[in-house]
Amino acid sequence: MYGSILAIFALLVGVFAMNLGFGLQATLLGVRAGVEGFPVTVTGFIMAMYYAGYIAGSLLSPRLVHKVGHIRVFSALASLASAAALLHAVFVTPPTWVLFRVMTGFCLAGLLVVSESWLNHASTNQNRGSMLSVYMVASLGATALGQLLLNTAPVGGMELFVLVSVLVSLSLVPIALTAHGTPALQPSVRMKIRKLFALSPTGAVGCFATGLINGSFWGMGAVYAHTAGLDTQGISLFMAMVVLGGILSQWPLGRLSDRIDRRLVLAGLAVAITIASLAIAKFGGVSHNAMFALGWLYGAAAFPLYAISIAHVNDVLSSEDFVPASSALLLLYALGAVFGPFIGGAAIETFDAPGLFYFNAVVSFALFAFTLKRLIFGHTVKDADKEDFISMPRTTAQVLEMAAQVVEEAHDDESAKP
Repeated sequence: MYGSILAIFALLVGVFAMNLGFGLQATLLGVRAGVEGFPVTVTGFIMAMYYAGYIAGSLLSPRLVHKVGHIRVFSALASLASAAALLHAVFVTPPTWVLFRVMTGFCLAGLLVVSESWLNHASTNQNRGSMLSVYMVASLGATALGQLLLNTAPVGGMELFVLVSVLVSLSLVPIALTAHGTPALQPSVRMKIRKLFALSPTGAVGCFATGLINGSFWGMGAVYAHTAGLDTQGISLFMAMVVLGGILSQWPLGRLSDRIDRRLVLAGLAVAITIASLAIAKFGGVSHNAMFALGWLYGAAAFPLYAISIAHVNDVLSSEDFVPASSALLLLYALGAVFGPFIGGAAIETFDAPGLFYFNAVVSFALFAFTLKRLIFGHTVKDADKEDFISMPRTTAQVLEMAAQVVEEAHDDESAKP
C-alpha cells in the first residue's frame, strides 16, 4: 500500500515539475517572438506546430513504451524536451523554432502517456477517481504557477529557457527513482470520427471548437497580451488568471451538467466565451484590471468545455465504446488546436491585438448556434442514462482510460448494492 502511495506521490511531483516548465515555456515563446520581431502569423504557425507534434507523440508513444519500457521512454523524451528548451535560446529563428516546437509537442505527449498510464496502474479502485481529480489540479495548478515564473528573469535573455530545461529535467528524478511496477501499455483503439459524429454531433463539434478556442489562446494569448501593451508581469498575471478561472469552474459546472441537459451547459458556456471574448477585445486595451477580470471569466467558461463535451458523448455510449470514442474526441481537439494558433495569429495580424478574441468569439458563437440547433432537433439523453461528470485534463488517451475505469467501478458498486 505504502509503495503505491509513494509511487503516486512521485508521479504527481514529476507531473507538477513538468507542467511548471512547459507552462512557462508556452508563454515565454509567445512574448519572446514579439521581442524578436517575428511576424504574428509566423508566430501563430510556430505555436501551432506544437500541437502537430503532440498528435504524433500521442499516436506513437504507446508503441515506443511497449517496445522499450516506461523508464527508457520517459528518460529519453525528458532529455530531448530539456534540450529543445535550451535550443530555443541558441537558434532564434522561425524555422528552428518550428522544429523545436514539434519536438516539444511530441515529447510532452509521450511524457504524459507514460505518467498517466503509470498513475492509473498505481491507483486502486478506491482512490482512482480522487487521483484523477488531484492529477487535474496538479497539472493546471502547475501551469498557472508557470506563468508567474515569467517574472523571474529578463524575457530577452537565456535564463528563462534554462529554467524550463531544469524543470523538465527535474521531472525525471522522482519517476526514475520509483520502484513501483510498470504497467503493460498497448496502442489504444480509436473510433472513426464519422461514427463519432453520428453518435454525438454536439460532443464532436464541442471538442473541435474547444481545440480552436483553447489552442488559439495557449498559442497566442501571450502574443495578444504583449501586443495589447502589457509588461512581463501583466502578461504572466493575465495568463495565470485565465488558468485559475478554469481550475475553479471545472467541478461546479460539471456537477451542474449532471443535473440538467449538458447541451444547455455547453450552450451557456459558448455564450459566456463569446461575451468575455468581445469584452476583452473591446476593453482589454483600455483597462488592465478589466482584462484580468475578463480573462478569469474567459478561462472559467473555456476550460470546462472539453470535459463536458466528453461527458455528453459518454452519456450515449456503451462502456466498451468509451475509450475509443474519447480517443477520437481527443484527436478532434488536437486538430482544432493545430488550426487555432495559426488562424488566431492571422486575426491579430488583420485586426491588431483584439483579433484573437474576435476569432474566439466567432468560434464560440458558432458552437452556441450548433448546440442550440441540437437542443431543438436532437435527441435528449434521459437523466437515468447519464454518467456522472468526471473532471479531467485534456491530455492523452491514457487519462481517458483511467476515467473509463472510474465509470465501470461506479457501475460495479451500484450493481453490488442489495
